[in-house]
Amino acid sequence: MDPQDDQRRAGPWGGPPEPLPQRGRFRLRLVVLLGIAALGLFALFQAYPPALWQEGSGPYFAQYGLIGTVLLMSLAASRRSFATIFGQLALWALAALVIVAVYGYRYELREVALRVAGELVPTHGQEAADGAMIFTRAPDRQFHIDAQVDGKLVRFLLDTGASDIVLNREDAARLGFAVKDLAFTRSYGTANGTTRGAPIRLKQIRIGSIHLEDVPASVNEGELHQSLLGMRFLERLTSIEIRNDRLTIRP
Repeated sequence: MDPQDDQRRAGPWGGPPEPLPQRGRFRLRLVVLLGIAALGLFALFQAYPPALWQEGSGPYFAQYGLIGTVLLMSLAASRRSFATIFGQLALWALAALVIVAVYGYRYELREVALRVAGELVPTHGQEAADGAMIFTRAPDRQFHIDAQVDGKLVRFLLDTGASDIVLNREDAARLGFAVKDLAFTRSYGTANGTTRGAPIRLKQIRIGSIHLEDVPASVNEGELHQSLLGMRFLERLTSIEIRNDRLTIRP
């Protein structure tokens, strides 16, 4: 044997060279792995008989067979113990199973993610499979709803007692309205008395899957802590339901 080969196989601190895998050990590993592969193929054929295979699937089986052959030869030639090899194979199999499960349940997981997001951020809402939007009641016992109004985010307070969609002066200014130039010609009765509003039109309001265009609204003349989403919006929906601290609106 070439002394240089021993030197190349020596450890990093000049220790004794690692022993080469013996042929008998290689053959034993190969036989065991081939037996496991044969059992796996037998179980596969029992679950999916060749009669059920789709036409043209031969190249795929040839590809997988080649990959499996290379993997078996690599494992048989490995110097690691069977326990280490099977432990790593189990981890890879578990990772593959998780990936397949996530892909198979991707729609259900999306619903779960949206529901969690809706609980963490109640104003964002959850989009149901039928296009409905679901909102959770806030700690102040009100429903607050984030909407895209003419491309900008506006946080509304749902108010079934309000006849109109009412913007406060700050939100109206952010949407590009010159509040000082508006004509406050409408009168509204509120719990605090009568207030005036200026009629405007919004190009669009989008709340999740709900999309309304050319929506009439008004700008409140006085102080208004939060813009109101009133009946002018709700009457254009298919239905509205409040149950168990959850608001469901359908387009």
